[in-house]
Amino acid sequence: MDIFHDNAMLAGVRQMLGAFAKQYIRPVAMKHDREESMPWALMKQAQAFGMTQTAVVDGRKALTGKDDEEGANKPKSQSRLGVVGSEELAYGCAGVCLAIGGSGLAASPVARMGTEEQKQEFRRLLKGDDEHGHIKVAAMALSEPSTGSDISGLSTTARPDDDHFVINGHKQWITNGQSAAAYVVWAQTDPSAGRAGVRGFLVARGTPGLIPGRKEHKLGIRASETAQVHFEDCRVHKDMMLGIGASSEGLGDTKKMLDSTRPMVGAQAVGIARAAFDYLVERVQGGTIHGTALKQHQHVAFELAEMEMEIQAARALVHKSAWMADHGQDNVRMASIAKAYGAKVAQDVTARALTLLGEEALEPDHPVEKWYRDAKIYDIFEGTGQIQRRIIARSILGVNAT
Repeated sequence: MDIFHDNAMLAGVRQMLGAFAKQYIRPVAMKHDREESMPWALMKQAQAFGMTQTAVVDGRKALTGKDDEEGANKPKSQSRLGVVGSEELAYGCAGVCLAIGGSGLAASPVARMGTEEQKQEFRRLLKGDDEHGHIKVAAMALSEPSTGSDISGLSTTARPDDDHFVINGHKQWITNGQSAAAYVVWAQTDPSAGRAGVRGFLVARGTPGLIPGRKEHKLGIRASETAQVHFEDCRVHKDMMLGIGASSEGLGDTKKMLDSTRPMVGAQAVGIARAAFDYLVERVQGGTIHGTALKQHQHVAFELAEMEMEIQAARALVHKSAWMADHGQDNVRMASIAKAYGAKVAQDVTARALTLLGEEALEPDHPVEKWYRDAKIYDIFEGTGQIQRRIIARSILGVNAT
């Protein structure tokens, strides 16, 4: 299993996006964090590098110019492309990374469960610019005020009505929730069916009854928009229901989708940890305490060694979970391990960097202070650390992990 080293294609993507992060993201990251503003100009610029809002639906070709498979026996590489790109962009700024790739949260279920007609509709909805001249983005409306990580308890309903479904409910903490041109909304279609009754619906902005709510003010990842979304008798044609057919697993489809996105979230956490680590190494190389070079202090050297071990281990876990996904292997346990451990490492490395740098790193607009704030969300969204540990434990004990 070649999970620890990139092949030539992955290495090329890493180099390209790493350069993009340093040249374009870093210079504007603090501005958008301070303003809590979406980097619309940068998002449009990113499209020239293959980072389109429909890239997940379009597949590997969107980023590399090549089809996803080069032969009948060649494994796919989309998951590994995703983790490589996520790490590099988050190295520039996690909030900007999420702004650029936030539509992928909605695109993933469309790519996984959508019909060809639904994929074409998703592309159509995101084509061109909106009324403000911004590129169009998509939102996955899953979380609710009363459910959080427990997506089994969705209260949003989709009631069948002739050739339509009527959606009612409220969603919260939705990435791109205020600005999206397309929404993938998860709702309960049949309460008596339990988990099997949960379905996703592709809903266009402007559909009567779809009401974008207030934008949230957050601790970190401030360049990424998070908002409420409300549905009041919102009528959606039945053809826009994802997972059409008897083979659909309802909520199981939703949770399988998260197994493909959690490695990328873990990779973003690795990118944050790397950013703080590299900043600290640069400071240690040229710093002194009481006339003695910082790098000569064993305590500082050992701290750096611990950080390096954690970052390398987190990256290996992320790449293994992505490799398994690309090779069609069940990665439920490994995706949760990669996400949970990546989040732990990001928080640990940024906290240690704050401690070693002292008071200066607590000042507003200090990069380590920002990375410290950004890191916390990675233990919360895409399933909290507690949820990931529950999945891991159930997998170990032979209980249905999802």
